[in-house]
Amino acid sequence: MVSPFMPYVNSAMKRLTLLPLLLSLTCQISPAAPRFELKDGETVAFLGDSFAEREQYAGWIELAATTQFPERNVTFRNLGWSADTPAGDSRNGLSLVQAGREPAGEGWNQLLKQLSECKPDVIVLGYGTAASLHGGNTPEDFRTNLTRLLDEAPKANGKETRFLILGTTPSADGNRPVIEAILSETSAKRNMPFVSMDELAKNPSHFQNPIHLTPDGYKAAARIIERSLGWQEKPWDKGQQSEILRQHIIRKNEWFFHRSRPANMAYIFGFRKREQGRNAGEIPQFDALIAEEDAAIAKMRDLSSGTIVPLKETRTESAFAAKTPQDLPQFTVADGFEVTLWAENPLFHKPTQMNFDPQGRLWVTSCLSYPQIEVGQTPNDKAIILEDTDGDGKADKSTVFADGMLMPTGLLPADGGVYVAQSTDLLHFKDTDGDGKADVKTRVLSGFGTEDTHHNLHTLRRGPDGRIWMNQSIYTRSDVETPHGIVRLKSGGIFRFDPRKVELKPIYFGFWNAWGHEFDKYGQSFLTDGAGGTGINWGMPGATYEAFAGAKKVLAGVSPGGHPKFCGLEIIESAHFPADWQGNMITCDFRAHRVVRFSITDEGAGYVTQRLGDLLRTDSVNFRPIDVKLGPDGALYIADWANPIINHGEVDFRDPRRDREHGRIWRVAKKDSPPIAKRDFTKLPEAELAATLGSANRYDRN
Repeated sequence: MVSPFMPYVNSAMKRLTLLPLLLSLTCQISPAAPRFELKDGETVAFLGDSFAEREQYAGWIELAATTQFPERNVTFRNLGWSADTPAGDSRNGLSLVQAGREPAGEGWNQLLKQLSECKPDVIVLGYGTAASLHGGNTPEDFRTNLTRLLDEAPKANGKETRFLILGTTPSADGNRPVIEAILSETSAKRNMPFVSMDELAKNPSHFQNPIHLTPDGYKAAARIIERSLGWQEKPWDKGQQSEILRQHIIRKNEWFFHRSRPANMAYIFGFRKREQGRNAGEIPQFDALIAEEDAAIAKMRDLSSGTIVPLKETRTESAFAAKTPQDLPQFTVADGFEVTLWAENPLFHKPTQMNFDPQGRLWVTSCLSYPQIEVGQTPNDKAIILEDTDGDGKADKSTVFADGMLMPTGLLPADGGVYVAQSTDLLHFKDTDGDGKADVKTRVLSGFGTEDTHHNLHTLRRGPDGRIWMNQSIYTRSDVETPHGIVRLKSGGIFRFDPRKVELKPIYFGFWNAWGHEFDKYGQSFLTDGAGGTGINWGMPGATYEAFAGAKKVLAGVSPGGHPKFCGLEIIESAHFPADWQGNMITCDFRAHRVVRFSITDEGAGYVTQRLGDLLRTDSVNFRPIDVKLGPDGALYIADWANPIINHGEVDFRDPRRDREHGRIWRVAKKDSPPIAKRDFTKLPEAELAATLGSANRYDRN
């Protein structure tokens, strides 16, 4: 067999200047013994940007490392963070102060704090990809911050620390060659092993987009590390024992994620801990679960032993769930309208957002883990499809399209499946085998903040521009890597996302909690705020609104006077509704148990709204309307959180009154007005499909 390095040998015979390179490559790839060994009793930390962070969900690199030295008790912890740099730029989410009020260098201080708590003996550095992108570090800053990290990390640990430096993903653009050179030069200068990831570029299937790896990409990266360090090649990617071991690794990483990056930091440890600080004692309880998985991993990491420790079944529902009946609300409805119950549990539970698809089916989140994951609870929230198959005006079919999610706060059926906002991620689930259930899960974007879980990424909308719009709220700090650069939003705002280009941009800045967003037929954007008193707001690209951290000027709402806090927004454009309702805005006053109506008209260079009374209201404390949508039949559908308490931080996470079982969808229709005939837009010919763009019905155009 001809050695792949023969071209270098032939060239070196002609040009002796290449001989040092040949010797360097030979020593790096095939030394006589491992150059970098993990020692008994050591703790290894993965530290870096998304390259490191997403390894916790793949587990391949850790699997390769833990099986390489099966006789040695080595534990692994993942401290990766999306869009992070060696200065800790993404780690403000661990701060104890309000977003936008962090002292200088807070991210760096939090990075050192995490290291001091973890105390790793070995740090696998996966920095560089984020720094290579637009909005990342300049090369000069990257070199300075990398040097500082290498110098200060051992001091934070309080002991000697070894480093393994990984190169950038090869398809990262921008400053990638310069950042890669800095990593290589620094590792050589300090006599630290350096592993280039250039080989990944040989196979496009290793990448889900130009900068992020697929699970197979992480498997390939693990093999590259294995060869580069001179480790013995082992069959860790084959057999039942290996796969169950990897699942133990992934579960251990899940528990450690909740331990090291707990959601609701603002309430549990932060500036609002007076409200939820009593729950801080739950977080250390994850240590026992982590230790249990470490013990299982230790028993299985010798792949020749045949030892299998079955994964334990975990609790998926809340231990605090109160199974209490709820009376149906009695509504007062606007003249000429009627309200009927369209769907309720057990077809789904606790909706946070809903959207109709082109077939006329209603997709809804079923969120049982809100507002805070419990110790020992494996989240199993769902994206559910509801259908009225017999046309009797009530849903009779419920299909779980995707499950295993952590606190989904938004969803949008699109691109052959459904996008879901959950925890730190924007996910996409797709059905590729036609059985009606998702079999492919893609982590499209990551790095969204979770400092207050009712502020998490939410309110997914398809805009008239074909892109996806989505919101976050005031206490949230998001740091997202995209192929087009780093996107950081440290307060409330509205993003625009192009899934074709994986391009994300914040367009509106501010709002306390913008849980309502809709576009009118001219493409103008309007928003409601679930915590402010501005009523309806007009979205002007680039504008700053109330509550944006550090704002000097804000754009006022278009609703004169004070208003309640609103959630959800829909614009009536439906032949099923009367003419004088067309163009009216419907939103939910979730605190007062009512759904309200506004008119909106031009005024000068902007707009002005006027309250027109309630569409419906009730005295029932269980009615919590949070989303409104026009359906394919022209009627208005209302998602009801169905909870006797307002599920914000003011009420204890474990309050026994928190209902985790109920959820309802109500249908509001015009009396004696026939529904619009339902059509499956996925089956229309192109000419007829194009003609619907001029439809007077909003659902048709969307």
